[in-house]
Amino acid sequence: MESEDQGARERILRATIVCLERDGVDATGIREIAREAQVNSAAISYYFRSKERLIALAIEQTLDQAFGHVLTDFDKLRAEGLGIREAFEVLLEDLLGNTTRYPRIAHAHFREVLVQQRYDGVAIQRLNAFLGELVPRLAPAAPHLTEYQLRLALTQVWSSVLLLGMMPRLFDQFLLLDFGTLETRRAWAKQASRMLFREETR
Repeated sequence: MESEDQGARERILRATIVCLERDGVDATGIREIAREAQVNSAAISYYFRSKERLIALAIEQTLDQAFGHVLTDFDKLRAEGLGIREAFEVLLEDLLGNTTRYPRIAHAHFREVLVQQRYDGVAIQRLNAFLGELVPRLAPAAPHLTEYQLRLALTQVWSSVLLLGMMPRLFDQFLLLDFGTLETRRAWAKQASRMLFREETR
């Protein structure tokens, strides 16, 4: 029975994430989630008590996917022999691919900021903690920057990652950026890394 309950909970959580990406937070309701999960609406109340709690858990799960393995992957690339700059560029390529593929999820992460100007949410905490852990990993390859300058450069890079994550077609009239292609992601990552590293740094 416990594994059956766990299976139902996971199915409902996955369905919620699908609905959030397809329909956005405001249009995601109990009926849509139940239909996607192929359960009745009562099951959602039984397992999660409320739609708000379910959506919060779904967003938390997607935040784990967004931030959970990034630093581990960076460290693994370094251990495999990649330079700091190269590993950073791979990190950016992957993040751009993932965030621009799911713009409504990216929007859901920062909805409290965008709608209510609240900066105490889980996504903000996770983002700032992530960047804080990234700084000492990048610093050895950017000795020409003070810690403040490095943090400033990272906020500039991440501002654009977040903006493009929520609005991947924002600049279509000015410059077509197809982040579905590795070539575009790689070119963008290389350009962004110039803000942090000197050209000879690898």
